[in-house]
Amino acid sequence: MKASATLPSEEMARAVYNAHAFLPARSMVKTARLHLSPAGLRATGTDGYAIGQDTAPLEDYEGPPNGVTLHVGREALAELDTAGRKDKKGFGRFEMSAGDGLIFRPGNNDTPTAAQDASAQADERVWEMLDSLFTRIEGRPLAVPEVVAFDPALLARFSKVKAPKGKDGLGRALDVLIFDSKEPILCRIGPTFRGVIMPIDRDVHAENVGPDGLW
Repeated sequence: MKASATLPSEEMARAVYNAHAFLPARSMVKTARLHLSPAGLRATGTDGYAIGQDTAPLEDYEGPPNGVTLHVGREALAELDTAGRKDKKGFGRFEMSAGDGLIFRPGNNDTPTAAQDASAQADERVWEMLDSLFTRIEGRPLAVPEVVAFDPALLARFSKVKAPKGKDGLGRALDVLIFDSKEPILCRIGPTFRGVIMPIDRDVHAENVGPDGLW
């Protein structure tokens, strides 16, 4: 299956950059997932402990209604980010072919950026589980306030997320949705980025740091 669309180069760059921030070099998950559909370009990165997902809007989409999905590695994400930021014309052409790869053709006529489809390296069971997290978490009623512990290294990834500035010109806040201290935590930054972070078991944490390290 194939799909293509014209999209804002800067917003494409932001989406793949944010996915890259959640796919560290030593991740047990080796690829990020890109999905091109009439709804936009959706880029998702994860190492299994935190998830980062962002979208970029499209114009004149051509392809199947359900879109096309493929996987790429960290290097491809970085190259797409660079190509999108360098494209001063503002819009480029994004083409994806499942089982083959992708090509981004910047509007400034620079050399196109290409990447092979690395879906063969992806564990679909992991991605099905990650998808189910968003489905299961969103729409649930809010729980009573609880104390939650995070790995600071995972939380720091959200500081790397790029998002449009607010009306006041200030940066976007990390908006956190907590249902249960032992459940994955849903996060949003700006209008398009959303993510998930796994909390730490506070009982195990208490054994490691002692009562002085807890609220």
